[in-house]
Amino acid sequence: MQCELVMPRGIDAAELPLGGAQAPLQLVTLTNSRGTEVKLSDLGASLVSIHTEDRYGHLDNILLSYADPQHCLDNHWYLGVTAGRVANRIGGAKFSLENREFRLPANDGANHLHGGPAGLSTKRWTLVQSESGAAGQSVTFRCESPDGDAGYPGNLVVELTYRLGEDDRLTLEYSATTDRATPVNLTNHCYWNLAGRDGILDHELVIYAEQMLELDSQLIPTGKLLDVAGTPVDFSRRKKIGLDIEAWPGGYDNFWVVDATAEKRLKPIATLTHAASGRSVSIASTEAGVQFYSGNFLDGSRNRESGSPMQQYAGLCLETHGFPDAPNHPHFPSVILQPGEQYRQTTIYSFSAE
Repeated sequence: MQCELVMPRGIDAAELPLGGAQAPLQLVTLTNSRGTEVKLSDLGASLVSIHTEDRYGHLDNILLSYADPQHCLDNHWYLGVTAGRVANRIGGAKFSLENREFRLPANDGANHLHGGPAGLSTKRWTLVQSESGAAGQSVTFRCESPDGDAGYPGNLVVELTYRLGEDDRLTLEYSATTDRATPVNLTNHCYWNLAGRDGILDHELVIYAEQMLELDSQLIPTGKLLDVAGTPVDFSRRKKIGLDIEAWPGGYDNFWVVDATAEKRLKPIATLTHAASGRSVSIASTEAGVQFYSGNFLDGSRNRESGSPMQQYAGLCLETHGFPDAPNHPHFPSVILQPGEQYRQTTIYSFSAE
């Protein structure tokens, strides 16, 4: 295996063969005494699956996962991956920094999305640390992105630790350093479906935000903030996702602003609930807000782990990160990482069954 670390007792490591000359996926599974199981992959430091109990004690995978592992290699839906160097969109696939323009690959029309077609989500990360103890289990992945990678300046070193606690909290801790000024804005792009089947329109969502970013027709921020109160994008109180989605053409794919300051403090971001199963996941993060994407472009062309097609609204993303397109909006909180600084992000998923 690529992972040469000796895993502590209780942490399972395995290989998943792929076709052709592709190296097998390196899989790591974290578990706790509640029966929660988190499966991770070295490809994109990905969340492959999360199995949790419902109110009746039944285990289901509450993430969308590919039935065919080959689709992990052509993961244009970004299932479960670490997106970056810059998550979300950069308008015009370019930005200026220190009096120089940097051009990036355009992989979303004229724009740059989730770090481009060869971003961090496509790289094989190295497993560098693993721990297992009374408080839970954890593993740490590392990725080195060279200067000029996908058009970005600076040699960037990123580490991501996944920690599953006995309290049923999954903590993601990101850190990064660079030797040149460069934008860094990371997130995980997993798709939630707390039912483990069907779609997400019957899920209920709270986003602890009163504003969102205004977007143009290409989903690029205009620079303005909009109040959400009384609109179809008002999730400040628990609401079924399907209630107003038809009034928001194309479905939800927007950034809700929880904290417009540059201060990184841990705070509640969102809570997703599924009444029939009793499951809920509460999300806290140090990030400025969350991109809620309702799975609008899922088209049934690929099957989920259960074998059924992943149709539109089969799953939803709640991507915690800084303001999208921030390098092109000087009044947005900065996502520029300088040499000598350390990028840090903490995002926590807390699971429960009511």
